[in-house]
Amino acid sequence: MSKTNKTELHDPFQIALEHENDYLRKLTVTVESTKVASERRRELTKIRKTTRIKGFRKGKVPTHVIEERYGPLIDERTLTALVNTGFRLAVEQHNLATIGEPVVSEVDYESGERLSFRVDVEVMPQINLVRIGDFRIERPEIEITEEAVGEMLEKVRSDRAILNPVERKPEDGDVVSVVIQAAPDSKDSLTETLSEEKPYSFEIGAGFAIPDVEDAIRTLEPGQDGTFGVSYPEDFGAETLAGTTQSLNIRLDDVRSKRLPEADDDFAREVGDFKTMDELRAAIEEDLLAHKKREADDIVQEKLIDSIIDANPFEVPPSLLSHYLERVLDAPDDADADRIEEARQSVTPAVERQIKKDLILENVIKSEGLEPSSEEFDQHLSEMGEARGLSLVEVRRQLAKEKQLEAVRHRLAIDRAFRFLGDRSEIT
Repeated sequence: MSKTNKTELHDPFQIALEHENDYLRKLTVTVESTKVASERRRELTKIRKTTRIKGFRKGKVPTHVIEERYGPLIDERTLTALVNTGFRLAVEQHNLATIGEPVVSEVDYESGERLSFRVDVEVMPQINLVRIGDFRIERPEIEITEEAVGEMLEKVRSDRAILNPVERKPEDGDVVSVVIQAAPDSKDSLTETLSEEKPYSFEIGAGFAIPDVEDAIRTLEPGQDGTFGVSYPEDFGAETLAGTTQSLNIRLDDVRSKRLPEADDDFAREVGDFKTMDELRAAIEEDLLAHKKREADDIVQEKLIDSIIDANPFEVPPSLLSHYLERVLDAPDDADADRIEEARQSVTPAVERQIKKDLILENVIKSEGLEPSSEEFDQHLSEMGEARGLSLVEVRRQLAKEKQLEAVRHRLAIDRAFRFLGDRSEIT
């Protein structure tokens, strides 16, 4: 059920506000006849000053001639000016945080006599969080296995592997250098994508290239090339190629085998400030544990948000949803309309939840005064600088240069909001 604010007089505009729902506001504006007449005279005068008509000096064209020639234009400009002014005053008077474009309707205008109109506009929803705590949230168990430590150790060894050139066909684990180009008989979509030779370097068997490309490369020796039919997966990143079969010219320039360093104390000392492999393994375990804790924290936070959303239902303004969707999809102008709509439908629930999450956190930050003070923010930056070996001034300068200063401040406020919310629920 909508509610209507008491009509208020903002001379010479009379403005009434109705709450249609959580986010939609209906504004009814009536303009006094004297204002309508004066605004129309002003628009007529502006046109008269700049109009040239044969037989009259500039700015001296009789009013009735201007009326005869430009009457509809004068009315159009009068209407536009008064509607814009009325809407601006309504927004100021009722302190509306508008989003999206206003929709004007029910215009009742008589030239120089009267004007009334309706404006529908979306605003940031007024969230009333009746419950933000007393939830029971289960925290995921954290376990770091010897297998996980071993896998990470192997990755560290792989990152420091020695690459030796070999004169043979590539095998899993080899690093190859290839040049790929569309074959002359390729379809237009591929020709546009790979019209020029493109060099690539990657590890065979690591999933960097699609299967058909890897299979083709495995048939070549260094210095050889060939033309191959390649089928692109349905979910391939480039929409013009997804689900198609194309013809590629592939040249193999280089094959290098990987030789992993021995996992011994010498290797540990090479990796970092470690004396033994046991120390390196302990550090890897500590890093994995810290990562798992952050993952668990994230899961707890998302469960908290889900609980708050369920306990405090509210609507998301369509304009805000559309804005978020445009940022998420970021589709090119020539993208397939059906694919865009399919993607839109697919991501809409997640995007709508993200909006609710953002609005809830902003509400908690504001209502609980969780924005960091200047001193608290400087302390946070000092801690960041200490970890990076930078002074407060240096880390400030660096973040400002990267245009990340406000993002860091906001992230700190969000972290404080989550701590506030977590303290008001049972985390088991």
